[in-house]
Amino acid sequence: MLRLSFATTTVILTILACAFTWPQCVNLSTHFVWHIDPPFSVWRLSWIAHALRVDPHHLFDANIFYPARQTLAFSDAMMLEGAVAAPLLWAGLRPVFTYNLLLFVGLIGSGLAMFGLIRYLLGSASAALVGAAIFMMVPFRIEHIAHLELQWAMWMPLGFWALHRAVGESSWRLGALAGIMLWLQVLSCVYYGVFVGAAMAMLSLLLLWRAEKPVRALLPLAAGFALAALLSAPYAAPYMDVARELGPRDPAELYRYSADARNYLASSPGNWIWGWTGMQFGSGERMLFPGIIALVLAVIGIARRPGALTWIYLAVGALGVELSFGPNSPLNEWLIGLAPPLGGLRAWARAAIIVYGALAVLAAVGVAHLESRIVSAPGRRLAIALLVCLLFVEYNSTPMSLADVTDRPGLMQKILREMPPGPVLDLPLARGTTSLPGHDHLYEFWSIHHWQPLVNGYSGYYWPPYLGTIARLRHFPDDDSIAYLQTLGVRYIVVHRAFYRDREDYKALVGTIAGRREITPRGEYGDSLNDATLLELAPRAGDERTAR
Repeated sequence: MLRLSFATTTVILTILACAFTWPQCVNLSTHFVWHIDPPFSVWRLSWIAHALRVDPHHLFDANIFYPARQTLAFSDAMMLEGAVAAPLLWAGLRPVFTYNLLLFVGLIGSGLAMFGLIRYLLGSASAALVGAAIFMMVPFRIEHIAHLELQWAMWMPLGFWALHRAVGESSWRLGALAGIMLWLQVLSCVYYGVFVGAAMAMLSLLLLWRAEKPVRALLPLAAGFALAALLSAPYAAPYMDVARELGPRDPAELYRYSADARNYLASSPGNWIWGWTGMQFGSGERMLFPGIIALVLAVIGIARRPGALTWIYLAVGALGVELSFGPNSPLNEWLIGLAPPLGGLRAWARAAIIVYGALAVLAAVGVAHLESRIVSAPGRRLAIALLVCLLFVEYNSTPMSLADVTDRPGLMQKILREMPPGPVLDLPLARGTTSLPGHDHLYEFWSIHHWQPLVNGYSGYYWPPYLGTIARLRHFPDDDSIAYLQTLGVRYIVVHRAFYRDREDYKALVGTIAGRREITPRGEYGDSLNDATLLELAPRAGDERTAR
């Protein structure tokens, strides 16, 4: 049997993570994936670090969608990732480097956690390595490589491990540990927290059903779930408030981001082998193909080593498939009606992470069977190495498209940092709701250098009054739009030249805005990072400047 320490496994998984995300690992300080979400994630990490140091009581009152409150809860706050990032950012590490570092921590940590679970269940480090590689490299990972929170799935296998031990040992300590693992998953990714909570509940029932002394194990497990609920309640409160304020999501949106059976045949378009399946069987969030090798290994495990463990994880995987269907399944539709807060979960297809966790265990069972058929130790080592290499070949994708970004403050950001506090409107805005987010994700990203309140914003929800602002500023700077901005309390207007196709149009707009008697030009600031004009809007007569 192959002997592998956690240190050796970490090295192997790190090499695999670097290889299948190439060339991200050699551009940690200067690039991230070409997508609108990495700047958003950098902003979330940076806001948490800023708020924890300056005003932790208003942690969720982030600086976007002014004057809205609790805007950090408009999307997954990634609170655990933010807490980990905070001391790194305080120490002076660059925000983009910190983001990329946490991305790899999520990937590799998830693989290591699955390695630990499978090695405990099967006693085979080689089978555990294959299961860890599957869980870390499944195409779902690369399809969501721009979503930092979706890479932090390590608490699921650790929670499963704690549940197995808590039932086997009737341990209150391990029951509490299982609850803590679930809580950490909630803090890392709210989507995963909800789905993993359901999976852990099912796993608990199945383990109790098979336990020799189920009554003795029941109370520790119940205490663990109660602890998870108690710890998660303060974190859930702002999300519940936002859900009440904004209401449920459009049902059409829930259906659009929920899976159906065909989507499990769709792989990420960048995949070398299976990319052609993406547009035929899925789209967007609904590309869930787990790979042929993993499926074959799982079938071998089910067929050749049937037993309690196999059937338990087959049931857990089936639950993940069911949850991923969202309202496309009558059962889930009923659950959403029963518990309206579940209607705030837009992308139910993300429950597929449970499927991949169960599949990794079942595939490892298949590997353990194959390993037992090979007599010589060198032969077993060669077989495992070949399996891992084949998995890499099947899961590998074309080199990722990276965006060359800088997290250094431009001249405009430095100027705003020194200006008196006041809400900022960045222009141009999106032309309408169909063209959102426009450039709002970049305005948000740049705001980490000044932290002035922004009228603009990009998140999982759009604050309805902001959509109204876009409509009311369609003819800016006419009288009505100027009066509206004064009512809103806007102090600064920043016009970014780079986002106007024609320089003459930009000059004409700035001239028209500056010609308003309510507006005072504060200068044009250009450098290699940005080129923008800053203007200050006077308050209405009798109003005082306010800003949070």
